[in-house]
Amino acid sequence: MKKDSLISENIGKALLLFVLPLIAGSLIQQLYTTVDAVIVGQFTGKVGLAAIDSVHTLFKFPLNFMNGLATGATIMISRYFGAKDKEGLHCAVRTALLLAGILGIVCAVAGVIFSPWLLDIMSVPEEVRAGSLIYCRIYFGGIWAMILYNMMAGVLRAFGDSKKPLYVLVVCSVVNIVADLILVGLLHTGVGGAAAATVLSQIVSVVLTAYFLVKSDFLEEKIGIRTMRICKEHMGMMINKGFPLALQSMLFPIANSIVQASINTMGTDSIAAWGICDKLDLLIWLIADSMGPVLTTYTAQNLGAGKAKRVKKGALIGTGLSVIAVGIISIVLYFGSGLIGPLFIDQKDVPTLIPLVIRYMQMMAPFFVFYAVAAALSGACSGLGETLVSMVTTLLTICLFRVVCILVVLPSFETMECIVWIYIGSWIVSGVTFTILYLAKVEKFYHKKSK
Repeated sequence: MKKDSLISENIGKALLLFVLPLIAGSLIQQLYTTVDAVIVGQFTGKVGLAAIDSVHTLFKFPLNFMNGLATGATIMISRYFGAKDKEGLHCAVRTALLLAGILGIVCAVAGVIFSPWLLDIMSVPEEVRAGSLIYCRIYFGGIWAMILYNMMAGVLRAFGDSKKPLYVLVVCSVVNIVADLILVGLLHTGVGGAAAATVLSQIVSVVLTAYFLVKSDFLEEKIGIRTMRICKEHMGMMINKGFPLALQSMLFPIANSIVQASINTMGTDSIAAWGICDKLDLLIWLIADSMGPVLTTYTAQNLGAGKAKRVKKGALIGTGLSVIAVGIISIVLYFGSGLIGPLFIDQKDVPTLIPLVIRYMQMMAPFFVFYAVAAALSGACSGLGETLVSMVTTLLTICLFRVVCILVVLPSFETMECIVWIYIGSWIVSGVTFTILYLAKVEKFYHKKSK
C-alpha cells in the first residue's frame, strides 16, 4: 500500500487491500494453533494436552488487556499520521513501544511468580499440575514478547501497513512449528518444550517487526533504545482511548464462558453439534472482526487529515464489504452445513449430530450480517475517539444481553434452540444499536465541523 492510501486512494480498494492481510493473518494463526495442538497431542498424549488446555485461558486476560491498550495507541498514532504531525507521531510511537515493553515485563514477572496460585484458582487437576506449572511459567516468562509484538504490529497498522505484520506472522508460525517438532518431537521436552517454542517464535516476531519499524519510511526519525522515552500526555491519551477497549476484551470471554456453561447442560450431542457450528462459522468471525480494526485506523487517519467526508463514506463502504462477504458465507452455511459438517466427525456420529448442526446453522445464518454491522461500526466509532461509548454499547448489547437472557429467559425453555436465539438476539440488538449510535456520532461530528 502507498504511504497515505487510506486517506487518498479509492476507498473500497484501500479498505480491501488493508483488510485482506488481516484476514489471512487470522487464518494462519488458526492453522498453526491447530498444528501445534496436533504435535503436542501426538508426542505428549492427553496428559500434555490437558496440562496446556487447563491453563490456556489464563494468558488471554493480560494479552486481551494489552491488545486493548494497543488499539488505543493505534487510534492516537493514526490521527497523527493522517494529520502529518511528525513530532506528535514520533513521540506517540516511542511512548507506545516503551509502555508496552514495561508493562510486558511486569506481566512476565508477575505471571512467573504467581503461577502456582493461578493454578489453584483454575482448579488444575493434580495429575497434570506439574506440566501445567512448567508451561505456565515458561509462557508467562515470554509474554513480554507477545505484548511488545502486538504493540509494534499495531503501530505498523496505524500507518496503514497490514502486510508486514502478515509476513512476520508467517515466519513466526513456521518457527513455532519447527521448534515444536524439534523440542517436543525429537528432544521430548514435553509441554515445557511447547511453551518454549511459542516464546521463541514470538521473540523472532519482535525482532522482525522491530526491523521493519526501524527501516520504515513512515518515521523520518529512526527509533532505537536510546531514543525511547515516555511522554505523559501521549501516555494519558493512549490509556484514555485504550482502557475501555482493554476492559471490553477482558469481560467478553467471561460472558461467553457463562453462556458456554449453559450449553454444557444441554447434553453431549448438543455440545458436539455446537462445537461443529463453531468450526463452520469461523470465517464469519474472522471477516467481521477484521473489518472493525480496519475502520478504526481508516477513520482515525482521515479525521487527522481533516477529510471528514471520507469518514462517513468509508464506514458505509467498509460495513457494506463486510456484510456482502459475511452474507455470501452465510448462504453457503445455510445450504451446505449438512455437507461440510460430516468432515469434522466420525461417520458413525453423522446421523445424530448433523441434523442438529443443520438446525442450529439455519437458525443463525440469516442473522450473521447483524454482527458484521456491529463489528464494523464499533471499529468506526472507536476511530472517532468514542472508545468508551463503543465499550459500553458492546457490553450492554452483547455481553449483558446474553447473560441476562441466560439467567431469566433460558429457565423457562431449557432448550439449545433458546440459547441459539439468545445469540441471534444479541447480534440484532448490537447491529441496530451501533447503526443508530454511529449515525448520531458522525452527525454530531459534522455539526461541530460546520461551526
